Amino acid sequence: MSVTSQGEGWWQASDGKLYPPHLHPSVTEALPPPPPPAAPSLGAPSPWPTPGPGETPINYGTPPGFWPPGYVPPPGYFPPPGYGPSGYGPPPAGWGPPAKPVFLDSVLHQPLAPWWKRLVAILIDGAILSFAYLIIFAAIAAAVGSRSSTASNHSNSPVGAVVLGTILIWIIVSLPAATYYGALNGSRRGQTVGKMALSIAVRDGRTGAPIGFWCGFGRYLITTLFVIAFLVPYVIDSLAPLWDGRCQAWHDKVAHSVVLDLKP
Repeated sequence: MSVTSQGEGWWQASDGKLYPPHLHPSVTEALPPPPPPAAPSLGAPSPWPTPGPGETPINYGTPPGFWPPGYVPPPGYFPPPGYGPSGYGPPPAGWGPPAKPVFLDSVLHQPLAPWWKRLVAILIDGAILSFAYLIIFAAIAAAVGSRSSTASNHSNSPVGAVVLGTILIWIIVSLPAATYYGALNGSRRGQTVGKMALSIAVRDGRTGAPIGFWCGFGRYLITTLFVIAFLVPYVIDSLAPLWDGRCQAWHDKVAHSVVLDLKP
């Protein structure tokens, strides 16, 4: 059987068919082998070596800037291969730095002021009242000095007179402070200047309402009585919020008041 040529360079194979020049064995054998197919892309390359078959992954740590600011990974955690910064998503619920402890009142179900905030508020209010105290003490000292020159040198109970005089002076001196605390703690806001600075407020422990002027007035005078009673009850009263279930001092229990934290 005759085969008609298709043109220059065409050649006849052993099967008797004609093929074009680029399919001649001398051409195909000189060509380089085709490249292997590219692996499917999995995103950004992993910063961690991929373990081989049967190998246990090793915790190589995390590169700088991997975790978002403020986030702390759980202990012993390391990302899987191929998981890098480009593929980071939001952390699961419950992960991250632990929240600050907040103590809720069992009756009002609102945050209670920690002891240190109450202490700092007292120091601020004490600094404000110190000027009034200086004026009162100066007036009392002047009155006592003018009378001492005319007083009788014969007294039946000099020690008792001194003790009684000291108690009366202390009560008189406490009246401006009691008025200050009664007017501000008993107000609608329930805050003295110190409590405003610390964002805490006095409230009725039964209803959550303001305690009123007279309750705030008596609430402070109770602490004055504790000071007069050889100071020990006052110290216990001041420390009582540290172990009390509602963070109440003794004067809070008498006045049925609690101190709430407005910005826990």
